[in-house]
Amino acid sequence: MYLILKMPLLPPVDNFRKLDDKELTLPQFPMDLYICKECKHVQLLDVVSPEILYGNYIYTSSSSPDLDRHFTLYADRVVDRLQLKPPARILDVGSNDGLFLSKFKNKGFEVCGVDPSSYVASLAEKMGIPTEVGFFDHALVAKMQKMDLVTANNVFSHADDLEGFATAVHSVLSDAGVFVFEVSYLKDMIDNFVVDYIYHEHLCYHSVFPLKRFLASCQLKLVHVERVPTKGGSIRCYAVKSTNPVQPSPIVDQMIAEEMQSGLYDLDTYRDLEQRITHLRESLRKLIKGHQIAAYGASATSTVLNALLGISESISFIVDDNERRQSRFSPGHLIPVLSPQALIDYRPSMTIISAWRFAEDIINKNQLYQQAGGRFIIPFPTLRQAHARNC
Repeated sequence: MYLILKMPLLPPVDNFRKLDDKELTLPQFPMDLYICKECKHVQLLDVVSPEILYGNYIYTSSSSPDLDRHFTLYADRVVDRLQLKPPARILDVGSNDGLFLSKFKNKGFEVCGVDPSSYVASLAEKMGIPTEVGFFDHALVAKMQKMDLVTANNVFSHADDLEGFATAVHSVLSDAGVFVFEVSYLKDMIDNFVVDYIYHEHLCYHSVFPLKRFLASCQLKLVHVERVPTKGGSIRCYAVKSTNPVQPSPIVDQMIAEEMQSGLYDLDTYRDLEQRITHLRESLRKLIKGHQIAAYGASATSTVLNALLGISESISFIVDDNERRQSRFSPGHLIPVLSPQALIDYRPSMTIISAWRFAEDIINKNQLYQQAGGRFIIPFPTLRQAHARNC
């Protein structure tokens, strides 16, 4: 293994705490990035216990502004491509509050989910989505019927025992069944500079070359890959049992060739990435020096971004639109999370939009802050200042 990117030492990055929580602070854990010399798989080596990571898990799919539309289009695409017909059975691993499965249920499919969080599973049950509380493994799938479709969205990168996950998928799939999973794409992470997705929950950083080899070792065959724009650039992969006669699409080998030609597995690529982060960090620190600073966005990626850019100590408070995030404290630095009204009440001279993917929407909703003299700073993927708009 080669160390390719040194990351900040942080507690679980999405673990925003309340004052009455039993433990206000949690231990810090490494999240440095490594690449395998042989298979070229990129991953974290330090694994944090799932009980620590998900014990206070409050993220819900329905709280994300762009996921509802994404899941609607995603379900339509999968049904069309696979020519699925009700009452086919569909299992979603890491099903959260059932938002994705609801798209299939509305089409008449038989659905069920698996999620380790009892809180989000209860929300799914209220929506009529049967959900097993637990971790996806052979013991769990042994109790299930065979599935025509198994989906896993941004969770195939979370598994410490990736082989156990993949072989459990093989066990629960019908002979003609399909495993469809969506994960952040390593090449897009580099090209689009979305390094704030590197954190403890994301143990694996997938690309097509190692994925094809790995799935084959688990008696699964990668037959198609689609590029999708979510999470700064992701891939949607389709795999079937190795005994399935379906032949892989040419796009699989085409993408592998592109990965090789781009230098995705070369150490110099990651040295360049580290230099880019260093330059951005230095530029942002110069820009905010002498200012009262707030941050916009209380999320896992925001925690990573603030630490990566070395600005956590400079932030007076964080604002977030999600009421469930408000009145909590950020991981590690215990920065208070307030409502957006705090921008008007306290008028920080600069607010860094850590939730930079939603910068345009945030700016549109908070024009009073700018009109009062406040400045929004968008740190990624390039450092820039949002200009105030005329009334």
